[in-house]
Amino acid sequence: MRKGSLAQLHPFLQLIFVLCLVIVSSLLITALGIAAAIPFTGLEALTDLMQGSGSIAFLKYLQVVQSIAVFIVPAALAAWLFSEKPAQWLWFTGTKSTWVIIAMLAILAIQPFVSWIGMVNAQISLPDYLAPLYNWMHQTEASANKIIFQFLDTKHLPTILFNVFMIAILPALGEEMLFRGALQPLLQKIFKNHHAAIWITAFLFSAIHMQFLTFAPRFVLGALLGYLLVYGGSIWYPIAAHFFNNLSSLMVFHYYRYSKPDIDPFDPGIATPALSVALLSLVVAVGFIYLFWKWSRKGRKLLPS
Repeated sequence: MRKGSLAQLHPFLQLIFVLCLVIVSSLLITALGIAAAIPFTGLEALTDLMQGSGSIAFLKYLQVVQSIAVFIVPAALAAWLFSEKPAQWLWFTGTKSTWVIIAMLAILAIQPFVSWIGMVNAQISLPDYLAPLYNWMHQTEASANKIIFQFLDTKHLPTILFNVFMIAILPALGEEMLFRGALQPLLQKIFKNHHAAIWITAFLFSAIHMQFLTFAPRFVLGALLGYLLVYGGSIWYPIAAHFFNNLSSLMVFHYYRYSKPDIDPFDPGIATPALSVALLSLVVAVGFIYLFWKWSRKGRKLLPS
């Protein structure tokens, strides 16, 4: 199909098309990625994976493949099909270094609030009749944390640098391309309201991670990233903030792992701030978003409403 061939589709149909691209791309490219690895790893790697185990190296490889398959490829294909200017459709527009720094400061400022709401989220309990669901959520979270811990638990510098690429760079680029670059603008065209688009996208952004005991903090971060896009007029601002958030988490992990090895870096209660501090951090973060809004009022192009 030629560039922009589906540009005239209704935004709702474009949204459905993007979601279909995510499903097809995730299945097809992941399968191709596994097939491409078999000559080097042997069928044992696939067998181990199906049994719920596998080498860390193979799991990292699969993580990279899936990041590309689920986020980058669908967003890039959608941009190609829906616009004659794909990069512009994904909001890869110009930036100012000062506002890149402010975007990162906003994500830094909100961390105490995110930590506090994460503690609240982790303490939520469900009625007894939902015990199977509650247990599944805990098992899913524990399994995800176990894998991430194995990914990050190293002192080997080249491995740490690869982790920065896998944990910070690739997700920041790919997830922002799909959620803030593709889905959020389409939702805004459908609902004619950028606030609704931001919060719905933030919900989808958090839900796709399948880690429900940390749903609320990821939801809040997703909303902040959405406002950075709307008021900054460029996807580079949420990408920069997303990268900085993930890199900071990686640094915190290594801090606790090697200075306080008895503490679980994934324990939501290890550094929970007081409610007053959490609320203050929220106010400061909103203040940074307000700066972006004021800037957009002075001539920056907003997403179409």
